[in-house]
Amino acid sequence: MKMKRYMTPMHGGITIDTRNNSAPTHIVGYEAQRIHRGGRVWRLHADGSRSWLVDTILWETAKELAADKKA
Repeated sequence: MKMKRYMTPMHGGITIDTRNNSAPTHIVGYEAQRIHRGGRVWRLHADGSRSWLVDTILWETAKELAADKKA
């Protein structure tokens, strides 16, 4: 049985498995999505699916993260 390392963020409420922090393979790009005043950054995969990367407080931050990851 594998041991998992869990970390509780400062805001609490969830635990994060920190054992595998590697990015998935076959990523073709990143996309920013506006959510209220903040934003969400998605990974776009070669098979057409997408997976969540991070939520941000500011919309501008999400756009910058998606643009930086594309380069």
